[in-house]
Amino acid sequence: MKRLIATLFQADPRAALVAIAASMLSGISAAAMAVILTRALQAETRGAALAAAFFAAAISHFALRVFSENRLIALTQDVLLGLRLSLARRLLATPHRRLQEIGRQPLHTILTRDMDTFVGAVQLIPLLIGNLLLILGCFAYLAWVSWQVCAVVLLCLLAGASLFKAAERRPIRRIHALREEIDRLYTAQRALVDGSKELQLNAARGSDYVDGVIGRAAAGVAREYVGAMSGYIRVINFGNSLFYLVIGAVLFLPWLGGADALPAVLVMLYLVRPVAEAMISLPALRQSAVALKRIDGLADSLAPDARPPVALPMTREITLAGVTHSYRTDSDDRMFTLGPVDLAIRPGEILLLAGGNGSGKTTLALLLAGLYAPESGRIEVDGAPVRHEERARYRQIFSAIFADFHLFAELPGSDDPETEARARHYIDRLGLGRKVTVSGGRLSTTDLSTGQRKRLALVSAWLEDRPVYLFDEWAADQDPAFKAVFYRELLPELKARGKAVIAITHDDAYYSTADRVITLAEGKIEVRYDRSEAAE
Repeated sequence: MKRLIATLFQADPRAALVAIAASMLSGISAAAMAVILTRALQAETRGAALAAAFFAAAISHFALRVFSENRLIALTQDVLLGLRLSLARRLLATPHRRLQEIGRQPLHTILTRDMDTFVGAVQLIPLLIGNLLLILGCFAYLAWVSWQVCAVVLLCLLAGASLFKAAERRPIRRIHALREEIDRLYTAQRALVDGSKELQLNAARGSDYVDGVIGRAAAGVAREYVGAMSGYIRVINFGNSLFYLVIGAVLFLPWLGGADALPAVLVMLYLVRPVAEAMISLPALRQSAVALKRIDGLADSLAPDARPPVALPMTREITLAGVTHSYRTDSDDRMFTLGPVDLAIRPGEILLLAGGNGSGKTTLALLLAGLYAPESGRIEVDGAPVRHEERARYRQIFSAIFADFHLFAELPGSDDPETEARARHYIDRLGLGRKVTVSGGRLSTTDLSTGQRKRLALVSAWLEDRPVYLFDEWAADQDPAFKAVFYRELLPELKARGKAVIAITHDDAYYSTADRVITLAEGKIEVRYDRSEAAE
């Protein structure tokens, strides 16, 4: 709970202080009600003063509790908003290679479920603070009534707290294991959605996947959740039973309670609910601690938040000089080295990049776009080396559509009315005017075939209007008519606008549309065709 409160104070100290102070006053009002009730039950006559004090305390408790929880909800959402935006910005500032190492599913789970778990635990703070102050107030009154009874109850509570701490170790371990199992389940469920077509075509495989992969993952979540919660159930109910045993001892053992048994028992009965609520909230707080640890771990692994970079100026060329990059292949797990690569990219030129599968084409594209850093060699813009701190600015030179592209419904520059008009023009030109409309800077749908989605991605790239355009197998999912449009109309149009165009392709029938054609073989570049050399 200290970590949660510290997070709130870091975000807005004044708002957190007001919310927690109101929660504390609410707890004091609840304790006052307990004292007034006990005094009223002991009194032979109940005067107007006691009644007025009780109802004033009840109204104060209600008003302060509502105020505290409302303020805390607003503060929590502000904290969550800031945390989401900060992590999102830091994610975009983190090198692509590092994001691949973290993994897509862990990122998704931390940014969704762990955030929600954190928020759910924060909502318990007013309840916990109010109950703790209520407990303290009641114990103060109990000590005033009978210090002997108060001492016995405190000793029992301390013994119960010590046992609880020891018994909690196993449930805490299960909560950490539960979080790992949830990651596996989310991964399996995402694969089920993404691969539903394949599994529907093979019913036996689909059944095996559901019963096997998802079944094992879901069973792991259920097993760890039951293990963690059952451990807490045992220790929580043990604590409650111990509390009732103390009440029975005070009531039925004359040497312990004596004449003060009635007020002591009334106070302890009043404490049953707040003590139980405080203990029941502990599993949620522990889960929140695990979630915060994950969020903090992600934040530590990401780059610092940074302002959106401005593109490096580029007028003449981009040069790769002796650039290399190594990685392990998926097929045989051997070390593959791309390069050394020497290559120049110039405005107003179409360059086609060919090569077999595994030759390093996509890796070269990622290096060229600044998403991978060279292991050796350098990248230059207009003759000046791109320094490490300039890599984000360098990336702004490019507009790219990769093979594993994501199509956003929001168009770039969507706040400009002219952008929508241009977007409609390109959508009509690419044969999608009857399927997709643009309104408020958003596409009406992205639920289309891969080829159609690539055409919409091309519309977004066109609107970005960057100096360099990079296409990774864009034409692979297009029918022959749109392939011809792409190579014979769209690429020459970009060239005419002074753009540098790099297209990874297997379409050798369109090599004649390029200024240069180069081939990658085992990570090495071979020049297949150069129009300038052919002209000479």
